[in-house]
Amino acid sequence: MHRMRILAAVAVAVALLSGYSVYWFIVAAQLERGIDNWVAFQRQAGLTVDFERTPVTGFPLEFRTTFRKPHIAGATAGQDIDWQGPDVVGSVSPLNLHTMTFSGPGHHTIDLGGGPATLDAGDLTVRLAFDGAGQVSSLAVTLGDLHVTLPDDRTVVAASGTVSLSAAPSPPKSDADPLLQFDAAAQELKLPEGTVLLTADPLSEAKIAGAVKGPFPLLPLRQALVSWRDAGGTVEIKSFAAAQATLALSGSATIALDDNLQPIVAANVNARGLGPTIDLLASQRRIYPEDALKMKLFVKGAERDTKDGYKEVATGITVQGSYLSWGPFKLAKVPPIQWP
Repeated sequence: MHRMRILAAVAVAVALLSGYSVYWFIVAAQLERGIDNWVAFQRQAGLTVDFERTPVTGFPLEFRTTFRKPHIAGATAGQDIDWQGPDVVGSVSPLNLHTMTFSGPGHHTIDLGGGPATLDAGDLTVRLAFDGAGQVSSLAVTLGDLHVTLPDDRTVVAASGTVSLSAAPSPPKSDADPLLQFDAAAQELKLPEGTVLLTADPLSEAKIAGAVKGPFPLLPLRQALVSWRDAGGTVEIKSFAAAQATLALSGSATIALDDNLQPIVAANVNARGLGPTIDLLASQRRIYPEDALKMKLFVKGAERDTKDGYKEVATGITVQGSYLSWGPFKLAKVPPIQWP
């Protein structure tokens, strides 16, 4: 009887393994056909899609293929794009066929119509999730040792970062409806040369989370932004945090676009280190001495002790007309955004 039970267990294990093996190879073949069909569809739509693809491997723990020398160019959703990258490894877990992971560290070039930019990353992982209709429902990106060169040859550098986007289940019908949720963070973020917030040093921390609201048409970016702005579109920042030099900020904000597609920002901010920051700005001759004195008097009266021993000021900050302002005081000029 004991031997019969062992034989039965072995038979069940063999049957399960055989069934799983058949499942794995069927799905692998379907994935290969799906990739080939997607490429054929994109090419029929006018896109250039070139790469050399290895067969799907990874049995039994994953489905894995490598896209060698990838190049995608053309117009998608009304936006010109030309991207070339290093070899990219794509993988899917047999336990979750609705999520695909792509790993492509190395050198990337991309042109959105405003000239070529480059991205070099020691780590670049992209995870795509798909809904029941096969449409992308969310995206998550992990970056490490990042170095971006913009079309004007200015650079952005970060030690690490994450970005996630999640699309609404249905397109927004009004400016109150969300288009997508977003969350981003970066460590040791160095902005382009000439972009000085308080100093030219990197931001030790930068985080932001929120939602884009309002209909956003499938047009070239600048046209889409105009349409979105005119329809009342806004960006609702649920939370943000940033730290540089003497100042640490956190809070929430609402962002819209003006007639020149430049941001209009109204923010509620909790600020630490305002006193030393005012001294720093005054020493840089970015604020007048008499304004610095008025600001420090305000800070002295508004500061409150926090539970962790810091002094903090809850206040409002705006960005409008290319200036960052605190009440009646203009703190700094904000460089314009050059949309492609």
